Amino acid sequence: MMLDRDTYEEIYRQLNDHEDIERLSRKYRKMDKELFLVLYTQKMSRKVIENYHRIKNKASWYSKQWRSGQSFIEISKKIDFPPVMTAFIILTDQGTGKRTFRKMLNDPNSIQDRRLKIEIAEARAADPIYSPEGSQVQTMRGIWGEDIMRKWLDERGLRYKREEDLRGEGRKTPDFLMEYPLFYRGEEVNWIESKASFGDEREVRKNINKQLIHYRNIFGPGMVIYWFGMIDNLPIVDGIQIQSSEVLQDRWDLS
Repeated sequence: MMLDRDTYEEIYRQLNDHEDIERLSRKYRKMDKELFLVLYTQKMSRKVIENYHRIKNKASWYSKQWRSGQSFIEISKKIDFPPVMTAFIILTDQGTGKRTFRKMLNDPNSIQDRRLKIEIAEARAADPIYSPEGSQVQTMRGIWGEDIMRKWLDERGLRYKREEDLRGEGRKTPDFLMEYPLFYRGEEVNWIESKASFGDEREVRKNINKQLIHYRNIFGPGMVIYWFGMIDNLPIVDGIQIQSSEVLQDRWDLS
């Protein structure tokens, strides 16, 4: 699916709370509801990256507020930061290690302190992104996208190596490295990267800088597929085709 810039920016602007997903899915009935969750996840993840150090620098103040009786949820709402990440910053400021925090989050019932047990469980239930459930949704979404790509290649008898087959070579590896080049609209495709996300300019730029440019330099021209669509009029990058899921319904030269 290709979204025009105005529609995308309008949707993105309105995605400020998890409840906005349901409202927007009713407004844009022709769009998959999962798209709104994907966009919300991308927006909130960016927000955390942008504000993490600012929040972390005030950890002792938030820790003091928590000790005075305010809950993780209350503090997270005041500072507009995800509940799980708020709890993490406060507790690590008090000396809790990352591994211990992860254990508490995964199993709140193992926590002896009653207040802490209740508040960790509340933070987990209120956080659709950084909770274990949220992380699992994102993991399964990634697996879903790769399964679509794998099935498409297998049905056509196309041979490839997977990321796990290439890791031992000590270099960045794409999700699917073709044994023989494919051609799409006259362009050579030596590798395909699966992205269970939406390809806006920021997401695409991040992926190009972190991964795709390296794949192109090592393996030659290739393609990235954004399963939840992309914005129109993205910059053209030499040797990297940027596509949405519709590309699999188009004609390829597989000979």
